[in-house]
Amino acid sequence: MSNFLLLIADIWVLTLILLFLHYRHPRYSFAPFLMFVGALTVFIQSQLGVYIEPLPGILLFLSSNGLVPVVIASVLILYVTNGAVQARLLIGGILGIGLLVLFIQFTYRQHLLLPTGGQFAQPTINDLISPTNLRVLAGSLITFAADMFVIAVFYQGIKNHFPNIPEVFTIGLALLASMWTDALLFRLIADLGTGDFIALMPGDVLGKTISALILWPLVAVYLLYFAPRLPDYMGGRNRPTLDLVTGSLGEIKQALSQTKAALQESEQKRRQEATYFDQIANHITEALWLTEPEQIHAYYVNPAYEKIWGRTAASLYADPLSFIEAIHPEDKDRIIALLPTQSQGNYDVEYRIVRPDGAVRWVRDRAFPIQNEGGTVYRIAGISEDITERKQLEKRQLDLAVERERVRLLRDFINEASHDLKSPLTAINLKIHRLMRTDDPEKRQTLSQELLQLSERIGKMVEDLLTLARLENKPDLTLMPLNLQQMILTVWEDLRSIAEEKDIQVVFDLVEEQPLLEVDPDDLERALANLIDNGLHYTPPGGTLKVVYQIENEVIIKVSDTGIGISKEDIPHIFNRFYRATNAQRLDPGGTGLGLSIVRKVVEQHRGRIELVSTLGIGTTFTIRLPRADGV
Repeated sequence: MSNFLLLIADIWVLTLILLFLHYRHPRYSFAPFLMFVGALTVFIQSQLGVYIEPLPGILLFLSSNGLVPVVIASVLILYVTNGAVQARLLIGGILGIGLLVLFIQFTYRQHLLLPTGGQFAQPTINDLISPTNLRVLAGSLITFAADMFVIAVFYQGIKNHFPNIPEVFTIGLALLASMWTDALLFRLIADLGTGDFIALMPGDVLGKTISALILWPLVAVYLLYFAPRLPDYMGGRNRPTLDLVTGSLGEIKQALSQTKAALQESEQKRRQEATYFDQIANHITEALWLTEPEQIHAYYVNPAYEKIWGRTAASLYADPLSFIEAIHPEDKDRIIALLPTQSQGNYDVEYRIVRPDGAVRWVRDRAFPIQNEGGTVYRIAGISEDITERKQLEKRQLDLAVERERVRLLRDFINEASHDLKSPLTAINLKIHRLMRTDDPEKRQTLSQELLQLSERIGKMVEDLLTLARLENKPDLTLMPLNLQQMILTVWEDLRSIAEEKDIQVVFDLVEEQPLLEVDPDDLERALANLIDNGLHYTPPGGTLKVVYQIENEVIIKVSDTGIGISKEDIPHIFNRFYRATNAQRLDPGGTGLGLSIVRKVVEQHRGRIELVSTLGIGTTFTIRLPRADGV
């Protein structure tokens, strides 16, 4: 009894394994497992006659009563769930594996029969591999094939001709029919005419019946409750009885027909899309191109490329470097350095190209990556457009804006200059008139001195106005070395007399390092002279003036004084032309108000900046910051 229970456990374990594998992947996942089981069945059945005897005279061979039912049930499951094609493929695979096992057994026996063959075992060759019994082998293979076809045909026949029979009984009857076929057909082929035919037939039929009944619950539950949930579940309705034999051929033919139609439709659609693409690509004014990542070679360019570059597409295909050669020399290095960014999706550049006729055109080039299903960039697509007209328009607009700004500055300059020149000229006229009407030598001397001062003021104002006008139209500066320390000391020597006259203490904090600067010496010296002169001029006697020269990431020049300072209200306007702080006007009515404007203009032309910190009544610090031309 224990042997019988073990047989039931064997059948159920194998069946549960194949049901699990089928549910995980309905079409093919249990095929390798079943082919292995089929090969094992052939091997055991032909070599090992292992059996159990649950009742006296009833022999249940483990191969035919344990493994064979599991394989046959799997064919039914695959047929019902996935159709005739998959079931036939499984049957063919199992039979093919069986024949392969028998062939290997036969060749091994032949090796051992030859004089040079041998084995590392005590039993003889006949103990290990029995002589080939053609009737047994033929009966085993033919019966195995018949069983797998009978179960599907019998199931489908009951569904078609007796539709009122419940599905659970249809499954059980199909299992019984295939098992009985196995017992009867095998004994007819292998044992007919021998004593074993009568002796073994009843037990074999009973054993196959028991195997079918053991499998029935598992197969029925799976086909009724689990298989219908699977994708592409077919079932047994509206299928021919001989679907397993002939239906697959029809399915294959239908599948081939559908595939052919799909291919034709796909090809037609592809041609239409290609036609649409060609029409679009041939009529747009932008150049379209395709290339590979990290490659210059272009796979495709449209006709617009030839119009923009003035070169044929064939020449680009033949020589990919012709694209690089067409880039303007001043832009070539920049564009070559940016080419690797095309695969990153942020490539958007503008550059010039030189056509074969010598014409220079501006191009805007954009590129974006194309990824495959795995997310890998395998193509780069790009769009290039001719933006020469836009660039020319932008330049004209910029030039026009510059001219308008110059006109506005000139108008403001004339208005401001005429206003500030009018007052001293009026004063000169009045003093000349008074000089002509007096004979008093002392008064004439005083008026002459005042006229001289007014003349010097006008001369200083005219000189400053000319300086500002020159700075407004000054060309780009040139790179040249400059000793700033020596320049500061030179300016100090020119203004030393003012400091000595007012008893102002001057302190210098200068470094000897001389970085390379992009300067105009005359203009920079004038700016420094204006700052130091202002500091001396507006610092009371006994005060202090300090000049600091530092080298950091930039060149720093500071001019600090302990003078009258500048109010918060005046600071925002102190660099405007002709503007003078209120307290400065009271201290010196004769100033021009142009000195600090000149300083700021000079500093800005040197790509620097000027900063101001001042406290009324305490003093003022001007800080000039100039960039170093040595890149530090």
